[in-house]
Amino acid sequence: MRVDNGKILVVDDERGMREGIKRLLSVKNLQVDTASNGTEGIEKGISQEYDLYFIDLKMPDIEGTQVLREIKLVYPEAICVILTAYASIETAIETTQLGAYQYVPKPFDPDELQNLVNRALEKRWYVLEARQLREEREKRLLELANEQSRVRSIVNALDDGVVVINLDGQVVFHNASFLKLLDIQKHVKNGEPVWDILPKDLNDQVKEVLDQKNNFKAIKQEIVIQPPAELVIMANTTPIIDSDGHIIGLVSVLRDISELKKLDMLKSQFVNMAAHELKAPLAAVQGYLELMSENALGESIDDYESYVDRSLQRTKALIDMINDLLNISRLEAGKVRREIETVDMAELIDERLDFFSEHMQQKNLTLEKDLENSLLVRIDRDEINRVVNNLISNAIKYNKENGYIFISACKDGPYAKMSVRDTGIGLQPEEKERLFEEFFRAKNKFTRTVTGTGLGLTIVKRIIDSYAGKIDVDSEFEKGSTFTIYLPLEEES
Repeated sequence: MRVDNGKILVVDDERGMREGIKRLLSVKNLQVDTASNGTEGIEKGISQEYDLYFIDLKMPDIEGTQVLREIKLVYPEAICVILTAYASIETAIETTQLGAYQYVPKPFDPDELQNLVNRALEKRWYVLEARQLREEREKRLLELANEQSRVRSIVNALDDGVVVINLDGQVVFHNASFLKLLDIQKHVKNGEPVWDILPKDLNDQVKEVLDQKNNFKAIKQEIVIQPPAELVIMANTTPIIDSDGHIIGLVSVLRDISELKKLDMLKSQFVNMAAHELKAPLAAVQGYLELMSENALGESIDDYESYVDRSLQRTKALIDMINDLLNISRLEAGKVRREIETVDMAELIDERLDFFSEHMQQKNLTLEKDLENSLLVRIDRDEINRVVNNLISNAIKYNKENGYIFISACKDGPYAKMSVRDTGIGLQPEEKERLFEEFFRAKNKFTRTVTGTGLGLTIVKRIIDSYAGKIDVDSEFEKGSTFTIYLPLEEES
């Protein structure tokens, strides 16, 4: 169950992000209001209670944490999602402690956003149901027998999993999130032994708590349910002590920390990949310089000309890679300065095709295009030039001699759709899955002579996501690829 026709407030200083979320959610019959800064966000957020709040972490006037704090003071049960291009474990912990429902790094896919909204509105339904039960009890002075039902409704509304276990290792109480977080696919009855239900690490934790004779203490532990970090929980198991100081059971609270672990793993992987990709060309340049320094080929400078050229190529590749890394960093940090204007996509594509005409002639490529006029989008021209340049450049670099390129642009619902199709190398299915990863480049007999940083398509996807757009890839090995991007059309006045 979930709240239908819910009311949502988006607080973000980036217009593209506000309007992108509004566009995506409005088609789902959700009412979306927006605020362009923290001050306006607080004013709107406390003037009425929304079913869901999206709050940007970094805004020019007031930090998102302060907006979250002010809204929570007025509406303690408010469901608030923190959006940030400054993702870190520290800010994730801070906002969670302030009562944030979810912490989402930018950019994110539209499908991920829709799934998040569905989960949040489902939680909102439980919150409202629990509130209604509470209000009914206050009005009607319900008997204590009905209290258990109310408590169960509240506990079932929690995203955290809860299980109560007695001294015999039997389930006394659990909520639905407990089953979900442990990926338990069967119905668990009260009184059922837990030893065949819980994963080994949690079983060991439960046994350790139950075996305590005195100096009772809680145990907190990370447990991987679906490796490597698809589902990771933090299990906090605490003994239940009666009035005589004896242990009578325990309660274990499970929290999903998968996103935090994924973020941590991604940061480590990125550092390792960056170090590897920088080390190889530097080592090559060092080798060439040492060879020249030692006059290994004789005294004639002409004998070293090819090594100088190779060194220049390697250093240029390093500079390109560093520039791409800086672009990714700026996109993630939200530090990209944009000059938004209305642009006709057909005109922009034509300009880029003129730039690449000589490159196409060198490979004797045939170009066909079908560009619909008046495809108006609100964008930063330089950013989308970079996107279009990358797609056309790849269609040329990875194409075959005497090949074919077809470029189209048309209206597709609320989007301007651009497709670039080539008759080139294409991709294996496993390569397609990793296409937008940092530093990934397909490696086969056709790509040995093709240079690149492996960051171009990563940047393309980040840019498109930042405009609430999307990118699709259709490819068949040795037959060619089609890249399609979707950018929101300018809203008609």
